[in-house]
Amino acid sequence: MNAMCRLLLLLPAISLVSCSMPDMFASTTPHKIKLKDGREVPCEGAPQYQEKTGYYRYRTPDKRDAVIRADDVATIVEKRA
Repeated sequence: MNAMCRLLLLLPAISLVSCSMPDMFASTTPHKIKLKDGREVPCEGAPQYQEKTGYYRYRTPDKRDAVIRADDVATIVEKRA
């Protein structure tokens, strides 16, 4: 029972930490968005699809936020080291 009480005390603390630092566990592995016209767009981390807008949101290598239409995307690949 003592272990259960500790677990119940830890869960709120873990959820507070995870909510206050959402990018801490986010992937920062470089990815490439390959477009249907043959171009390749580098990005930091995996692009996130925004279902509401139909766009992918991603971060450029120079740390700017950007979007690209999902209809223009052929594939998204993780760049290997």
